[in-house]
Amino acid sequence: MKRTYLEVWGDTVDGRHLLSAIIIGVALATPAYLLAAWLFGASDIEPGLAKSYALLVGLGACVLTGVISARLFPPKRVLTEQTDEPGSREAAMDSIEAEYGPLGDPDELPEAVLREVKELGIYEDLARQHAKHVAKEATR
Repeated sequence: MKRTYLEVWGDTVDGRHLLSAIIIGVALATPAYLLAAWLFGASDIEPGLAKSYALLVGLGACVLTGVISARLFPPKRVLTEQTDEPGSREAAMDSIEAEYGPLGDPDELPEAVLREVKELGIYEDLARQHAKHVAKEATR
């Protein structure tokens, strides 16, 4: 059986799972809100405040619905990491420098940022780009 997918808010979803999640949401959040409104209304809480509390209970039920739906209907897509073509980062950095100016020396970054740059594996690329910029400036 061929599945049909829908695009919702920039994501691709199974229509049956989306409908099921909506039904779960209506089945959980609406009664939770109505019951909370009745309970808070029957108490000696100010009516405006009782409605606000009931709304918070309803919103909590919506969050619970999201958790339940996420557990019942996990993502169907498979993400694969694709290695960049050689030189694509260099080309990107060249275009950034052409538009905004030199990126600068990565060793001058604050320690926390430098650590993150190294963890991401782009320190060497930034250092090469800086050396290329320095060499270009030296020939002028």
